[in-house]
Amino acid sequence: MSLVRDLRPLEKEKPVVVANVGQGTLDSEDGNLKRCQWITKNSDKTYVQFHDECWGVPVYNDIELFELLALSGMLMYHLWADIIKRKEQYREAFARFDPNFVVKLSEKEIKEISSNKDLALVESQVRCIVDNAKCQLQIVKEFGSFSSYLWGYMNYAPMINRYRYPKSVPLRSMKSEAISRDLLRRGFRFVGPIIVYSFMQAAGLTVDHLVDCFRFSDCVNLVEKRYGCG
Repeated sequence: MSLVRDLRPLEKEKPVVVANVGQGTLDSEDGNLKRCQWITKNSDKTYVQFHDECWGVPVYNDIELFELLALSGMLMYHLWADIIKRKEQYREAFARFDPNFVVKLSEKEIKEISSNKDLALVESQVRCIVDNAKCQLQIVKEFGSFSSYLWGYMNYAPMINRYRYPKSVPLRSMKSEAISRDLLRRGFRFVGPIIVYSFMQAAGLTVDHLVDCFRFSDCVNLVEKRYGCG
């Protein structure tokens, strides 16, 4: 299953949910909300919840952005559904993904996290998150915030795509390639263009809900409310 079809991203602590559901969002067969086609009746509940409440919602907080980037990097070894299930465990292990604390993880702590079978992370993944935290702090020094750095690539507004079919949703984009190149140049790891595009979808830098999904109009409304554009 591809990263795109697998869905993309994780929960935030206080997800923004728009109550107004637009026309054409109900499935005519059973009256349930119509979702992106990669969400099925067999999809895990936490996975569906993430789709319904978090995926595609713009994120501006540096810690939340770092969390999403770290979790996106785990796609090298895991599926989103499995990552989301362990999200709270990852938060506990990585000081709630605050880079200022992640960089202070000791060798003993890194070994303990790597040996925790419940987390299912190899040592290289753990060290990658620690090293990426150091790189993010350097970006903060240069740009004032990680958010400003990332959103600058988007001209400070999400890209709204209007895809009708899952096969139309790309695995990467010119933006993700540009961000990936610069992150790699700055020393980040596990940030190839496909991983970065999954991160962009998770963080709402790009809105890739299918147009007939009830969350498409919700996310577009959020963008229009903040930026006055569509």
